[in-house]
Amino acid sequence: MSNIAFPIPSEEFKVELRESGGEWRPVPVELLPVGLPASHERFPTELLREFGGLEEGVKMARASLCEFFWNEPVEVRVTAPGFCGDLRLSAREDIAVERPAPGSIAFRLDGPEMALVRKGDDYLHGLSLLARPAPALKTGGSSPRRLLRFAPGFHTASGNPLVSRDRFGAPVVSIAEDDTTVVIEPGARVEAAFDICGAKRVTICGGGGIDLTRRLPHAATGFSDTVLWAPFREGALPAIYVHGGAEDVTVQDITMLCDFRGVCTRNARNIKLRNLGIFTAVTNADGVNMVATEDMEAENLCIRSQDDAFCAYNNCDSIPWLWDDGFAPRPMRRVTLRNSFLASNCRTFVFGGHGQSGTRGEPNVLEDFEVCDCRVLGNVVPCDAPPPSEEHRLYWSGIFRLLSQSDEWVRRIRFHDIAVEWVPGYAGSGIHICVRSKDQVSYREKTGGWKIEDISFDRIDWRNVPPPEKRIPDVFDTSVLVDIVPDS
Repeated sequence: MSNIAFPIPSEEFKVELRESGGEWRPVPVELLPVGLPASHERFPTELLREFGGLEEGVKMARASLCEFFWNEPVEVRVTAPGFCGDLRLSAREDIAVERPAPGSIAFRLDGPEMALVRKGDDYLHGLSLLARPAPALKTGGSSPRRLLRFAPGFHTASGNPLVSRDRFGAPVVSIAEDDTTVVIEPGARVEAAFDICGAKRVTICGGGGIDLTRRLPHAATGFSDTVLWAPFREGALPAIYVHGGAEDVTVQDITMLCDFRGVCTRNARNIKLRNLGIFTAVTNADGVNMVATEDMEAENLCIRSQDDAFCAYNNCDSIPWLWDDGFAPRPMRRVTLRNSFLASNCRTFVFGGHGQSGTRGEPNVLEDFEVCDCRVLGNVVPCDAPPPSEEHRLYWSGIFRLLSQSDEWVRRIRFHDIAVEWVPGYAGSGIHICVRSKDQVSYREKTGGWKIEDISFDRIDWRNVPPPEKRIPDVFDTSVLVDIVPDS
């Protein structure tokens, strides 16, 4: 284990706050590893000995993170030491910005906010700013049968009996009992994945964080290496793993610094995600990844992901140990996401795909999704990103992606009231809708798709979109497309 102190301070940005009538006071800014998109290469042999999840994938870059609780209107001043250009803010349009000096920006927050401060057009290395609402420590309902509490401090498998190690040696907090509440208090960070298997009426809350940064590649050197590779370990778990028939699970007021994915749900129902910060950095590291899940409500999510930010598949996964074998697969249905801020280095929304072979008489079904009142940075690439390859065009492109394979029926998906800030350098598709033929399916699936229908895009505010000659065309495969309605 690294002897580097975590979190590692970031030297790229300085953040100060001032309440009404008060003095400017500094707040901590920490290093945030993020994944580089479109950088698939074979990992060095020495890394594969420890990180054997995949043999090839992406690299990491160094960004920054600042989070604090918002309790009252506050002025925020951000400075980039040594930078004399313009700092820019990606946030709600009603936030007025001042530039008191070169390399400095100031603004007022009248409520909680999720934003990105960047140097010019460099979104990749920017500062994720998370002004969170005060945590709701009272979860309502009856008293839990089991209460797990993490006080301020850093909690590891070697120092806290609530944290154990699974068969792969990864730190885990296992939750298999009904009526369990986990409180991660403000100032607490837990170095463990939370594995909720089959339990009902589970709440994770408190205002603290899950911090798996020390398990990332290059953590031992404080991410000071010139090249930062980003493999994940065999057996790696998401920060929150809900599966095995789990029901009535709420995760709220938590920040997740992940060594793999953020939240994964498998064979689960009635899931609520509220007021979360989710940050991922390695290959295949989705923000929220759902399979065979019914009734998901998500709101006020701040996601910065290497792979898909918010995605849903049918009944299997490309990662074998996350298949959740032994359970009759559920349909993937009734999902709502609202009032969230998403920045993906791959694709923002992916709905469809990853299904075991269905039939036209008994298809894999993904249905009844609503995404609204969100802000999207699509998609985050380096300023000098190379043109996308044909493989990227077919398999990785799209800010909004709808996909059918394995005889999948994707229907009743609505996107509305979404602001998309097109990141300079991204040359992919805005909307990519694809029913794949058998010879183009991915992840070893055996049959092509069936159909996609009843899809609507209403009041999508596209900003900074480059001219068509600088984008690859949207891809429409051998498809049955019914009622695709782009409006406003």
